[in-house]
Amino acid sequence: MDELTLVIATPFKKSSSKLLSIKDFEFTLSFDLQWMSPDSAIKIRDKAIASRLLKFEGDKLTPVFDIDKIELPNGFKPSESLFFDKSDIEDLISTIAAKASITEKEAIVAINHKQEYFSDLVTIEVAGLIVAREMKCDVGDLYERVYEKLMNAK
Repeated sequence: MDELTLVIATPFKKSSSKLLSIKDFEFTLSFDLQWMSPDSAIKIRDKAIASRLLKFEGDKLTPVFDIDKIELPNGFKPSESLFFDKSDIEDLISTIAAKASITEKEAIVAINHKQEYFSDLVTIEVAGLIVAREMKCDVGDLYERVYEKLMNAK
């Protein structure tokens, strides 16, 4: 299971609710669990929304995955690497894995096969976008980032 998904699921599982206010979500991560600073909790919230793992329902947050299917490992605590920005391909891999319910390794294999299929004529990010589309994963924000990167490449 993707680490970001586990972090996102925890406040909802802790409160036994499928809807949380922004403040309750951030408060749980930073003060109840003491996993991160309030600023880091905001970054995690924004990262989860950008990755389309969290969405708004009115003024409340709700996960786009079934939190009842998430099993939190005993003593789970997020690693420091979660707070670093990932590259576009890393974001694509984790988004595809989460939305298609496959492992990140399976996502990487699918992306590599797609790039080989096109005889390396497309970038790894474009291959990732194609795989995401084939697996019916919404990656709109990542599409825009990759598009901008390709159009501005010299």
